[in-house]
Amino acid sequence: MVARVLGRLGGPAMLCSAVFGLALLATAELPAQETVPPGTPGYCPPNDRPRRWSEEWYAREAQTPVGQRQVYKKGKLWPPFPRPTGKEQQFSHKYHAAHYWPYPYSLDDRAYVRNVSAMQTDNGWITATTLYEYHFEDDTHELNHAGRMQLRWILESAPIPRRTIHVQYGTTPEITERRLLAARQEAALMVGPEAVPPVLVRITSPYGRPASEIVAIRRAELDSLPAPRIAYGTGSGSGSSGGSGSSSQQQSGMP
Repeated sequence: MVARVLGRLGGPAMLCSAVFGLALLATAELPAQETVPPGTPGYCPPNDRPRRWSEEWYAREAQTPVGQRQVYKKGKLWPPFPRPTGKEQQFSHKYHAAHYWPYPYSLDDRAYVRNVSAMQTDNGWITATTLYEYHFEDDTHELNHAGRMQLRWILESAPIPRRTIHVQYGTTPEITERRLLAARQEAALMVGPEAVPPVLVRITSPYGRPASEIVAIRRAELDSLPAPRIAYGTGSGSGSSGGSGSSSQQQSGMP
């Protein structure tokens, strides 16, 4: 049927060409291997390349990154920002990436945001459960009243997973050890030796200022305020005469 139609359209020459082409297509086989430049995603040695369209071939092609490829033309990189290089994705994989976009990359973004938030939460709880240098006496390095109140809050109010006592390091190892010992002993008196949470050294500096310093600054500000005075001035003649005139007009009944 095909030969009859081709014979009517183009004569013997076209018929011979068509028959020869069909014979080549019938005898040709799909390439068993695909040429992939070395260094590109999915490249493997020639002897290890899977057969085209096989499951192994699709699995290897699935590792190819999505998106536009960066090429070098006319002395420039197109596009100028970093992009993947090498062969492009297989067509069905392009459709898969476009159909489910931005999955799975949105999961990485969400995980990054959650990790950053978790780090900020952890740092906040570490700050809240830290005994700073102003929580200790300067000479004995024992906990003062503010330090005991802070320690009690940690032992009673902080969530159990966050119930860790952090102690700011001292200027010398001896001061640091005395602070740790004081925190452990005071915690044992509050909750018992068996319920004392971990006591860890933290290399940090206090945030803000001690309360005593803030009180001193506020008191100095109040002491330096000037005494309140009300400035009295003499009234002008025009104002007084105008007032008297208005009163006399009201008494006489004139508008």
